[in-house]
Amino acid sequence: MALKNNRQIEKNHTFWQSFNHAWSGITRVFQQERNMRIHTALALLVLLVALGLRISLGEWYWIIACIACVLVAEVLNTVIENLVDLVTGKTYSELGKHIKDMAAGTVLITAFFSGIIGLLIFIPKIWLLIVH
Repeated sequence: MALKNNRQIEKNHTFWQSFNHAWSGITRVFQQERNMRIHTALALLVLLVALGLRISLGEWYWIIACIACVLVAEVLNTVIENLVDLVTGKTYSELGKHIKDMAAGTVLITAFFSGIIGLLIFIPKIWLLIVH
């Protein structure tokens, strides 16, 4: 591995190198972004509710897909925000603000529709528990 000032400058040569860099990125997003921690906590709550309500296999697919989409959207939002900060030198830019707002909007849209899917799955089951 070629290093420059103790930093890797070439492509990863092994799967484990790639995995470690990816894991480092995930942990950094989790550490730095409050919304990532909130989304993760809500995802864990949703998984517990799904277990308690004994949802079907097909419903599990939807829940897992929604959770993954929201978490991926949050990571991409963070990447875009960091790129804007890198390009602008963390100085105000009207275009940079629009880009950041649009990136945040993708997370909002993803979370909103994931919430709708969750409600469509959970409300009928909760209703049956209340009625019976």
